[in-house]
Amino acid sequence: MRKSVAKLFRILFTGSAFFVFWMGGALITWFVFPVVQFLHRAEPVIAQRRCRWILNRALRFHADYMRFFRLIDFDSRAVERQLPRGPFVLVSNHPSLIDVVLLLATCPTLYCLVKGPVMRSPFVGRMLRYCNHIDAGDGDAASGALAVQGAIERLRAGDPVLIFPEGTRSPIEGIGPFKKGAFMIAHEAKVPVVPIWIATKPRGLMRGMKWYMVPDDTMRYTFKLFTPLSTESFAGDARRMAAEVRALFVEPADAPSMSSSAAGNLTSER
Repeated sequence: MRKSVAKLFRILFTGSAFFVFWMGGALITWFVFPVVQFLHRAEPVIAQRRCRWILNRALRFHADYMRFFRLIDFDSRAVERQLPRGPFVLVSNHPSLIDVVLLLATCPTLYCLVKGPVMRSPFVGRMLRYCNHIDAGDGDAASGALAVQGAIERLRAGDPVLIFPEGTRSPIEGIGPFKKGAFMIAHEAKVPVVPIWIATKPRGLMRGMKWYMVPDDTMRYTFKLFTPLSTESFAGDARRMAAEVRALFVEPADAPSMSSSAAGNLTSER
């Protein structure tokens, strides 16, 4: 009986987290961002940068909200302290629905490559367009080329870009095949690739799971940051670099991490 009541409360708090996300997002999108855009109407780049900062910090608040109700165990500030400064391509696996929220919460200047249908959606898409996130298109060559160019431009302007090389959420078991686009972008922009591996225990919000299929305990997120990789050391071979980074994620416990102290700081397990 006690476990059933606890499970019911976890479902209710999870529902409240989605409600906070949608209502907070609506408030920011329809009221805050238009004001920012109006105040900086003569400087659209600054307006986009301010909107992105506001959104990413709002996502940090949302992560803290979920942490307060013990839905997740994750500290975005610990991850932010370990991220390098300047432009880089952040590549990650994608085990759960809220990985994007948690990663954007770690860095106020981080851009994300977003699926075309999401970028065109009336609510989330509008919010992301205010922040000048990158439309990945629908998989055709023309939109793919625009996405690559957009990512390179943002990197050359000095900001980091988040890309999930699997292109979708990871399988429940293991990691999907990596596409080479993220590594081609890093090579063209002459910036490092920063691999970050995500694990959740117990599992939840994975591919095929409904939002109310919550685990019985707090989802503990472990983020393991690896040493930044130079594309020059791979002679621009994006396919080989993709394979080696994927190998890091397949065997993360045996891979060389940034440092033992950094890896310790990035884990949420206590």
